[in-house]
Amino acid sequence: MSAFRLSRPVLLTIAIALVHVPTAFAASCDVSAQGLAFGSYDPFMATPLNGVGTLTVICDISTTHTIALSAGTGSFVNRHLNGAGTALNYNLYTDATRTVVWGDGSGGSAVVSNISASASHSVYGRTAALQNVPIGIYTDSIVVIFSY
Repeated sequence: MSAFRLSRPVLLTIAIALVHVPTAFAASCDVSAQGLAFGSYDPFMATPLNGVGTLTVICDISTTHTIALSAGTGSFVNRHLNGAGTALNYNLYTDATRTVVWGDGSGGSAVVSNISASASHSVYGRTAALQNVPIGIYTDSIVVIFSY
C-alpha cells in the first residue's frame, strides 16, 4: 500500500513600490524582484517548507538604501497565503536561519539597509508545518518599500 500525499502549490508575489527620499546627490536606482515560490506543500510533513526569493538593487552611484516589506495578508507575526477558501501561514525573513522577520521595523520586524551601487538581497520564506488546508493555489502579495 502506498502513501497518499496531498500537495498544494504556493506562490508569493512581490510587488515593488519605490519611495524616493531626496539626498544631497541625486542617485538613480532600479529595483527588481524574483518572486518566492515555495513549491508543493505537504500537510503531513512535520518540517516547515522553505523558499528563497531575491530583491536586486542597481544604482548609478553608491547609495544608502533601506528596504521594507509590507505585511501582505495577515501581520508581521503571521502572514497568510490565501487560497481554497482558507489561509496557509507563512513568514518572510532577513536571514537564512529564519529568525528575523522582514517587515517595516514595527511589530518586532526589521528592515534591511545597505550602502552600495548594487546589491542582491535574499528574501527567506517559511511556511509552518502540519497545516490542514485544502488542495489549491495559495498566494499573497508583498509590497517592497525601497527608500534611498
